[in-house]
Amino acid sequence: MGSMVVPSMLDANLNGKVVLVRMDHNVVKNGKIKDTMRIDATIPTLIHIYKKGGLPVLMTHVGRPYDKKTGIVTISEKEAVEPIVRYLEYKLRLHGIIPEYNGLEGKGIVDLDSFHPAIDELRKGNCDLVYLPNTRWMAGEESKEADAEHLAEQLSALGDVFINDAFGSWQAHVSTFHLAKKLPAYAGLLMLKEIEHLQTLFEPKRPLVSVVAGAKFDTKIGPLSALIRMSDHLILGGVLYNAYLCVKYGIRIKGIGADDLALAKEFMEKSGEHIPKIVELPFVI
Repeated sequence: MGSMVVPSMLDANLNGKVVLVRMDHNVVKNGKIKDTMRIDATIPTLIHIYKKGGLPVLMTHVGRPYDKKTGIVTISEKEAVEPIVRYLEYKLRLHGIIPEYNGLEGKGIVDLDSFHPAIDELRKGNCDLVYLPNTRWMAGEESKEADAEHLAEQLSALGDVFINDAFGSWQAHVSTFHLAKKLPAYAGLLMLKEIEHLQTLFEPKRPLVSVVAGAKFDTKIGPLSALIRMSDHLILGGVLYNAYLCVKYGIRIKGIGADDLALAKEFMEKSGEHIPKIVELPFVI
């Protein structure tokens, strides 16, 4: 990793400050939490914010409410953060509140002024944490236009310090990238841990077996193309493996769409001679 030094939240002065924390709590589907692992992994960061006297304002994206083709943002309870807040309240015996929000039809949340009363309640000690609505409901979150800058200004006005603990949310969106330019920015404990683990990938022990699974091929084709060259063996799972099987054997598997098939084909063409490294597990059609 060279001599790169990532600012750590452990070195930050958080006492009495409102701390905006970008988490990767994208674990809600159809209004229910699928697996709490990602939430649990960020609890040490939350505890250390309290330990250092900070006032946490958490945020995460959930699902894909923004349609990149139409530009429409769909606000739905199925992709709301409420289940995450309820879980944190139960797990840590804390009281969390979600700010009021008003979404414009098709545009999402344009004005964040309604968030400020919740921040005031946090400063007064009337709650333990504030959890902002789904960041992808906010107009400009995934944009590269002027609305991204506008959202960054509005979000930064909510807090004093920014902590990024969302290693899995690597896209350069407003809540992960732009905020780091607006406020004093630090890496959370989970982010630091994941960065440290990356070193083992650049200097791996042999034989190296990589295991990659997931439901989205489009965000993984780049890392997969690199991993298959670095690894001695590659094990695929989920949509990635099923799409690979469909392309290789000319079969159809339920849930694998045309986009996934096209990306799987592209991945296999790019990988060429490295394809035999993929470990094929027994499967039933």
